Amino acid sequence: MPSEFIERQKNDLIRDISAFGSLFACILFALIFFLEKDYQMFTKIVFGFIIIYVVVIAIRSVHFKERPKKLSHTNIFSKLDASAFPSLHAARSTFLGFILVDFFNNRIISIILAILVIFIAYSRIYLQKHDFKDVLGGVGLGVLVYIFTTFLSPF
Repeated sequence: MPSEFIERQKNDLIRDISAFGSLFACILFALIFFLEKDYQMFTKIVFGFIIIYVVVIAIRSVHFKERPKKLSHTNIFSKLDASAFPSLHAARSTFLGFILVDFFNNRIISIILAILVIFIAYSRIYLQKHDFKDVLGGVGLGVLVYIFTTFLSPF
């Protein structure tokens, strides 16, 4: 009985930490920068998330890959959600992690954010939402979008 409790708590903790890569977290950080009147960071975050969603939807529209724990789908929207590649959580959390590392420019915060991003990537595999290739694709997408929004875009 205690091992079931511990396992459930561990699963809940892993699921909760992976929320840093959720849409809610992205909106929250964008809103914080907006309220702080840092419109450049706000624009960079919003623009980056739009690019991430467009790329993920485009890839998933032409390449359906089942999740490790399969999800049923009855329409185009549920099929996009049921597709695993690339990991949207990994892309969002990587992008947001790089943005925040750049913003804070602090070694301790950078290490904490790097560990958090790695843990989120691992959590997606542990929770059987993605496999390693899906997560790697999401991390790569997050890095590319960060590079684009930081060095190549007018923001």
